[in-house]
Amino acid sequence: MKLNIDSSGPLSQNDVLVIRALYYRYSSWLLGYLVEVVKDYKLAEDYLVEIFKEVPLRLSDFTKTDMTPWLQLQQLARIKLSSFARSKRLFEKQADMHMAERIQLDRYISIMTTEQQLVFCGIYYFQQPTAMLASELNKSDEDVKRILKEAFTIIRHG
Repeated sequence: MKLNIDSSGPLSQNDVLVIRALYYRYSSWLLGYLVEVVKDYKLAEDYLVEIFKEVPLRLSDFTKTDMTPWLQLQQLARIKLSSFARSKRLFEKQADMHMAERIQLDRYISIMTTEQQLVFCGIYYFQQPTAMLASELNKSDEDVKRILKEAFTIIRHG
């Protein structure tokens, strides 16, 4: 599939057709790949949306390389999933540790609960959106915001 695109300005009708063709051709494959990685259909759908929101910004990349569109979409997926993998590793690491062995990032984080640490570090250090973090932790967005508020209270009052 040879693409002839210049996405420096607003999307043309041709650009929209190309994006639609990419979606129709590869979205089901990509969704299957994402489900296999994250093991959660709803979360995989969310990642799929995030990936295809980025496609218009990278249309010119599809012509500058010899990689197939499928490989380029997989590469985008890996970039998006890297934050998922970091959070998952942090969650698994902290879930297995006792209170005395928790990450000692500083004196405030060490007195937070595991849940508060996950939320605070996920948002502050890994810059994850609250909605994505909520999905990964199987909590509502409001719960994540409440937990973050608790973490900031600990930081403010020691």
